[in-house]
Amino acid sequence: MVLHKEYNIGKFDMRIALMSYVLLFSVMSLAAPLPPSLLSADDPLPDPLVMKDGSPVKTAEQWKARRAEILNDILAIQFGHMPAETPEVKVVKVHDRLKKTEYGKFRRAVITTGPNQEIKIQVLLRIPIKGKGPFPVIVKIGNGHPDEEGMNKRGYAIATFNTAELDPGDEGNDIVGPAQMAYPDLDWGSLATWAWGASRVLDFLETQEDIDTSRSIVTGHSRTGKAALLAGATDERFKLVVPNGSGCGGASTYRNYRAGAETLELLTREERWLFWMHKDIRRFVGREQELPFDQHFMRALIAPRVVLSNDGYDDTWANNFGTQVCYQGAQSVFELLGVPKNNLAKFREG
Repeated sequence: MVLHKEYNIGKFDMRIALMSYVLLFSVMSLAAPLPPSLLSADDPLPDPLVMKDGSPVKTAEQWKARRAEILNDILAIQFGHMPAETPEVKVVKVHDRLKKTEYGKFRRAVITTGPNQEIKIQVLLRIPIKGKGPFPVIVKIGNGHPDEEGMNKRGYAIATFNTAELDPGDEGNDIVGPAQMAYPDLDWGSLATWAWGASRVLDFLETQEDIDTSRSIVTGHSRTGKAALLAGATDERFKLVVPNGSGCGGASTYRNYRAGAETLELLTREERWLFWMHKDIRRFVGREQELPFDQHFMRALIAPRVVLSNDGYDDTWANNFGTQVCYQGAQSVFELLGVPKNNLAKFREG
């Protein structure tokens, strides 16, 4: 596959976005696709362009209906449902800190949300001090980022938040977190709460005059990479979605994997991470071919916006093979919508 370097979506200059992406997960040259000898499919993937009643999807208008079907299945079986109504987000405190770096300044905010404002999220925002705003923003799910200064140097703000303030997500410990306490009737797992939290952070960012949320990116690594993909699928305000090493339940397939990869069975053991997901997904262990979707449908939900997955050649646990199968399986949707270059995957050394 070729990672295309230049194209635009509205006012969003993808040359800048891709430069930012390279900084997100270390600077490396673009890599070739996985060898063809590794790309034979184990099980055929379901077609994203076929409605549940078997009728083909041939137009962008028909895709809207198909998209709704796919999202409904993915939430009902895999992640659980998020709140149907978007709650108010209140800004409790915003504080510009005196500390600055060569390229960035710090802003710390406390926001509340939920039916009774019982969910508190602390947001750390780093904003460029050089150049003219408002600045495009990267919402990174989880604390910290390896190259925040590099982002600011290139004119990007970056917002981070602690996922534990929504749901702890500790291995083998199915704690009912603040988001699930606030919405006790919902069936969502940890990943859905984190993705929903990214959207609430974006709500806050829309109130900041020096932030341009029309040019927003959502990203995360490993477990938060899975959540970033879900955030991009459920919130169309995110213009670029960058899951890094997201693996099983993220940007790689359930049906297609190689030895050493995390599988649905491993991911959803009760002593591991079943509570990240909707518990119904566990019944498809060993019957993955019976799922009405696979993760290429997640990529397709992002179309016509841009999805850019990032994986290492040697990261077999994250199922790089399945990620490329997913990339290929979603391409027909991007082509239907006239944006074939907006479906991107990068494989790097390591």
